Amino acid sequence: MAQKIVKGGFRATLALIIALIALIFSLISYQRTGGLGGLDEQVKALQKRTDSLRRETIQQMGKLEEKTKQLTQQTGEVLEKMGKTLKLDEAREKK
Repeated sequence: MAQKIVKGGFRATLALIIALIALIFSLISYQRTGGLGGLDEQVKALQKRTDSLRRETIQQMGKLEEKTKQLTQQTGEVLEKMGKTLKLDEAREKK
């Protein structure tokens, strides 16, 4: 009994060569699009934008706080005047 040794054959070799060529093309395409270097730049740009948005938000919240304090003070003054006017009206009605 002689054992027959089966080799890969032409189709298997051709498939391997085509797969290697496709791998090479994909690596070249990846490098041309920027690879990981472009990703690092994008992350840094996003971090800068996030920091500037955070600073702007803090400034806007400070302005909002100031406006709220002013409105609260004005509302208190108006309510105080209304109270005095009502007391004067009550005093006039009693006379």
